[in-house]
Amino acid sequence: MFRGYGQTVVRVMEPLGERIGPFIFWPLLVILLGVIVWAMVKKSRQQRGGPARMGSKRRQTSSGRSGKTWTRPEDYREHHRVAWSEDPSAFSPGPLHWPLAVAAVFGICTGDPWDRLAFRSLDNARSGLQEAWGIRSRGQLLSRLHWILREGHRVDYALEIEQWSGWDKAAVAEQARRWEKHRTEDAAELAWRLRQVGANARGIRETRFEAWDLVRAAMLCRAGYSLGWLTEEETVDTLNLLSARLQLAYSGWEEMGEHFMRARWYWGGPGPEARQEEAHDISRQGALLDPDRGPWARVPWSQPIPDSRVLLADALVAEELVVQAPDDSPTPLARIIDEVTESRLAERA
Repeated sequence: MFRGYGQTVVRVMEPLGERIGPFIFWPLLVILLGVIVWAMVKKSRQQRGGPARMGSKRRQTSSGRSGKTWTRPEDYREHHRVAWSEDPSAFSPGPLHWPLAVAAVFGICTGDPWDRLAFRSLDNARSGLQEAWGIRSRGQLLSRLHWILREGHRVDYALEIEQWSGWDKAAVAEQARRWEKHRTEDAAELAWRLRQVGANARGIRETRFEAWDLVRAAMLCRAGYSLGWLTEEETVDTLNLLSARLQLAYSGWEEMGEHFMRARWYWGGPGPEARQEEAHDISRQGALLDPDRGPWARVPWSQPIPDSRVLLADALVAEELVVQAPDDSPTPLARIIDEVTESRLAERA
């Protein structure tokens, strides 16, 4: 912090500790370090806070000077005002608008126009990928897309829900207590999820988790394109791939959004911010379905989606991120991706 300063000093001074005495110096040093650490933690929390972050486990919100509690959907009304790059009254949906409406689930939280592929704010795109996903390069982005499109959370969640759905109340309560005795965050979340499945809270046993994984994948595509880590052709093709699967899995935007909210609640687990998360999601769903400005109200669910060439597989093979086709394909999208990957690897052999 003081680089170069010594060159301008002409008077040599005794060390600070000798001038004020060791019994005063060290307590003051401890206090100073404490203030510095406190300031850094506060700044870090402020940077992580607010409803605009993409994909973080928990949103840091507070009532603050606005007087809002962030526990009511109406508290997020301004935050979820859908931005357009054109006049909504003159809007006519094109082939790209269906996948962009999927990505809008996260896009409207950043204030970016939902109907454009690139994010306006590269800072939002970069921080969303780095802080929530640990993605800092094209290779890391491709690997994450490969994972979330092939299996994501939906494979593990489907297995645990299927297993736990057969347990009686006594078995659920006993196992949950055992996990809770570990007194760790992971054990507490596991016990909480078990209890929700046991009670079939919010219809979690009937929830299809494709929305949770594939909506996030759409956000990754859009952010990756904005940062130049995906070409436009790769981005649009991958968006078409995941969009076609969503169109098969659900009957409409509202149903897809409902399953997304349930899955996000199940993933989020217990915590003091749960009411804020629920209010946020209800507000966002309402904004997306708003007849005047909501993309889900303006883009027909049944709109045809162009076929995908699965360019993600080409990119993975070209970057040598996949050198052998997986032995098991746990989801319908995994089977499509793995088949094309195997073909591309064979062409290179």
